[in-house]
Amino acid sequence: MARTRAALLAAAADVFAERGYDGASVDEIARAAGVSVGSIYSRFGSKQDLFRALMTGHLEGDLHRVRSGMDAGPEQALAELKTVLLETARSRPATLLDAETWAVAMRTPAMRAAVADHHRRVRDEAAAMVARGRAAAGVDLGVPDDEVATAMIALFHGLVREYRLGVPGEAPPDLYSRMVHALATGLAALAADGGPPGEP
Repeated sequence: MARTRAALLAAAADVFAERGYDGASVDEIARAAGVSVGSIYSRFGSKQDLFRALMTGHLEGDLHRVRSGMDAGPEQALAELKTVLLETARSRPATLLDAETWAVAMRTPAMRAAVADHHRRVRDEAAAMVARGRAAAGVDLGVPDDEVATAMIALFHGLVREYRLGVPGEAPPDLYSRMVHALATGLAALAADGGPPGEP
């Protein structure tokens, strides 16, 4: 049962990546997985539910790695985040799915809430990582943890696209971790100095 579900999700990932959410059909996913259409509907209910399950599965896998890293300390968690970023960027299906998730949210109102919930979970986990890292370092960043997390997520998605495009002068592999360090160091310095310029 678990093996069939995993095969369905793997096939769905490939089809959604290549065809897009709107272009993918349950029939095509079933053929790619070597199962009947009924098997998909019995396990997931609909194409929307299948896409949501795919998002959740990828998210849980990545979060498990980062949480495990966090147990070893903030630096290891950041190293895991960098690894996830580079693996995503090097994988055509993963990059396409990352882009398709946002496209689905923009094009399909029925899916927007699911994608927004997915994003909130990522942000909340990142904010928890920021809080633990800040506490371990004994620093005040001067801004809410969730705002720092939002900046980290934006940098993550931007670098996935940068790496995947392979443009001349490509960003070095350690850019994400260095920029997160720079962000934290800069915010801590500003907080110690009384806040960002222009604020009392």
